[in-house]
Amino acid sequence: MSVRRGSRVACLAVVLLLSGLLGCGGDDICLQCPQGTPTPGQSGAIVTGQIVSTNPFVSPSSINVVICVGLQEGQSVENCPNTFITTATTEGTFRRTNVQAGGETVFFWVDSDGNGMIDPDDLLAQLVETQGALDDVRSGQTVTLSSARIAFLENTATADITVANTPTPTPSAVQPTPTPSST
Repeated sequence: MSVRRGSRVACLAVVLLLSGLLGCGGDDICLQCPQGTPTPGQSGAIVTGQIVSTNPFVSPSSINVVICVGLQEGQSVENCPNTFITTATTEGTFRRTNVQAGGETVFFWVDSDGNGMIDPDDLLAQLVETQGALDDVRSGQTVTLSSARIAFLENTATADITVANTPTPTPSAVQPTPTPSST
């Protein structure tokens, strides 16, 4: 592991702990704390996608997708003010609803020891997004990360990114059942 990555993870612990995650304990980062958990009925954005490859190979079902909302340019994951998380399926698909509107930065993380915290030895990669598609995701939009390729050893990931309005489901028209007339 590089010194730069080790420092980044250590700083992540300090900043997130100071941001309200102190109750999770330790010097690590807890991503399963109340911070970032949407309230029932909260509207927001949807983030969905498909992981197609990892290097080194990691079972997709052990990959957490961490959506950080509000991270400023030049900052790293340890500065994330709002965290939303989901886990990929064995097929590599993932979906997270009720993500807060705003600029999104996406990370892929493998919790090596299963403690729910980012540790220095965990695999962590940041999605490279150079077109600005994730700069201002709004409530009612769906972010799709197709063909995600994760290079954990380089701490990066790539994907085909689209952001579109989430279709509003059309209520099914229920036809009243005719009642027999009694005449």
